[in-house]
Amino acid sequence: MRNIIINTALCCLLAFAALWQSCKKESKDVQIPLKVEQYFPNSGKAGTLVTIKGTGLPTDRNNVKVYFGSQQATLVSTQEQKLIVQAPVEGTTGAVTIRVGDQTTEVGNYTYQSLSVRDALPANGPAGASIRIVGEGFSSLKQPAVVTINGKTASIVSASDTAIVAEIPQDAGNGPIVVEVEGKTSTGPNFRYQSITTAQPLTGGTGTRVVIKGQGFESLAAQNKVTFNGLAAIVEEASAEQLIVIAPPQLKTGVLAVTINGQQITGPTFTVVPPPVIVAVTPLSGPAGTRMTIDGLNFSTNITENVVTLNNKPIPVKTASGHALTLEIPAGIGSGELKLAVNGQEVAGPAFKEQTLGISSILPDNGLAGSEITIKGTGFSNVPTENIVTFNGLTATVTSVNTNGTELMVKVPAGVTTGNITVTRGPLKAESPERFRRAGVTTLAGGPGDPLITAATSSIVVDTKGNVYVNGYFHIVKITPQGNTSLFAGNIQQPGATNGTGTAARFKSIKGLTIDENDNLYISDDYTIRKITPAAVVSNYATLSVQMNNICLDKQYNLYGTSGHGGITKLYPSGETEKVVYNLVNDKCRPAVDTKGTLYYSPDMFDSRIVRVPSTIMFTMMGYQDGLLSNAAMMDGTVALQFDTKGRLFIMDPKNYAIRMVDFAAARVSSPMKLANNRGFADGSFTEAMIGSVTDMAIDNQGVIYLLDASNQAVRKVFVQ
Repeated sequence: MRNIIINTALCCLLAFAALWQSCKKESKDVQIPLKVEQYFPNSGKAGTLVTIKGTGLPTDRNNVKVYFGSQQATLVSTQEQKLIVQAPVEGTTGAVTIRVGDQTTEVGNYTYQSLSVRDALPANGPAGASIRIVGEGFSSLKQPAVVTINGKTASIVSASDTAIVAEIPQDAGNGPIVVEVEGKTSTGPNFRYQSITTAQPLTGGTGTRVVIKGQGFESLAAQNKVTFNGLAAIVEEASAEQLIVIAPPQLKTGVLAVTINGQQITGPTFTVVPPPVIVAVTPLSGPAGTRMTIDGLNFSTNITENVVTLNNKPIPVKTASGHALTLEIPAGIGSGELKLAVNGQEVAGPAFKEQTLGISSILPDNGLAGSEITIKGTGFSNVPTENIVTFNGLTATVTSVNTNGTELMVKVPAGVTTGNITVTRGPLKAESPERFRRAGVTTLAGGPGDPLITAATSSIVVDTKGNVYVNGYFHIVKITPQGNTSLFAGNIQQPGATNGTGTAARFKSIKGLTIDENDNLYISDDYTIRKITPAAVVSNYATLSVQMNNICLDKQYNLYGTSGHGGITKLYPSGETEKVVYNLVNDKCRPAVDTKGTLYYSPDMFDSRIVRVPSTIMFTMMGYQDGLLSNAAMMDGTVALQFDTKGRLFIMDPKNYAIRMVDFAAARVSSPMKLANNRGFADGSFTEAMIGSVTDMAIDNQGVIYLLDASNQAVRKVFVQ
């Protein structure tokens, strides 16, 4: 029994071995179909080396034969997918054939002649690059050689009998290199043309996924080297006509380039932009179908380059600008965090609640106690008292609700501060998409017909205690923080040049007013600078040879005064003077000096520009536009420049009814105040308030802004937060 088992096992092993050998033999006998893709040169003398490229070519030289006509050629080299043979001495012009095993394939024709293109380097490249063609028979006394690449004529840079340097023509495409001399032609190797036609997107930062389209790329990703301003990028996908790459770290704006086999193709410039910034999302809650707006900075105007997700689910963007995106909340999105990615740069936004109650807008978004505000949204109760509205925690009075529950009319509560508005209805709570700003305009003192604040007032300052001072031609008015007005110095109807205390003093013609950190006033009065102490004692501070108009002080007590065509003069505490601006300046605009001693001024009352000494110009565009300082626009007629305690420059832009703020750290311009109404006299929110002809501006230590509204004979107090 044991012998039977052993014999059976041996038989099985022998059968398996025979089967394996049979399979191995069949596998060995399977041949890849023979296919010739190109050969070169197609002409030359006996002994010329001819390269044949294709598939199914064996590396075993005993298994391949090449014939020129009926004459067998000598094999010089056998490599995978390439053979090199020598044109036989007794060969004749005609067909070249190759035989591998039992397969015979025609390679093409070979012409025995003196002209021959043996090789060309490089084998790939962009338009304008040089290519060196080697061979023989290129010289001619009758006419120069002609070179074509894929049928397109190439310009010849230099030529000898054995070498030609040519320039790759535009849009050459992929095809053979051909040289023609005196009616004879010779075809060399194929050339692969490289170009970049498009690259998208062309803005972004580290991690941005860029699609490069063109031709002549390698299908293997690792064989394509892509750089952004010289920094190597990751090639994610590759084909002959498209590359997908990831922008590298530490990226800077610069040219995008692709290098293949040492040949570089230069593409367009990739511009590095900051990541997107979400300023506000409207609304922060609502049902499916709610139209959402995302306001901010650095968005793409190409809709597809802005990717918005909510609760990790994508939401299609409907419209896109550089600062606003709109979209529609789909059904079943749920509640969760909103995220925005612009060209691979992602930023997280606020959370959104999918519910019936939501706030879409507050109009106006600023105001003071007692102002009436409209809250728009969805899901409000028709019963006013069932809607609990708070302003930064303070409960407000709901005065009315429209019939479909989409609008609430609310009175701003006393003691309001800047913060969010919330609406609560039963268990649901909605938050405003933007903060309500305690902001608006009130009248501190005066008004049309005021006896002390006249239409001739030109300058305003505020001291450390909150007292405000304004000037007329011959007098100074003091206004307490409570709005009480009194004559501080001089006489409203009597000019003169008398020093003294308070109303005993006289002034010739006051043009400008400034104040130091000890609350001393300095007045430009004809050709004299007068000083007034907090006790109203008037004295001469300096006598000048030039008349100063609008004046300001720096931290070192240097005084600067405008003189129209006379530029700006600097008065040192020692009494010495120096001309620091020789150009025309705007006499109607107070200059300003920052903590570093840098002077800013308006060059002309009909000019929107602001000049930073010595020669930096801001606001080169006329109009109204916030945003990057380099793109911001302002109207002409600037009347005041002032720095706040944080080093930000405030500019009174009267023709836009706006106060502009330059944040140098962020290189951005914003408008803390932008009134909706034209000239008039009314207090209220920025939507309701009206002002007249403003001649100057001051800022106290708390950031409150004071405007000298000369045409309304009033001092207006502006709250911006």
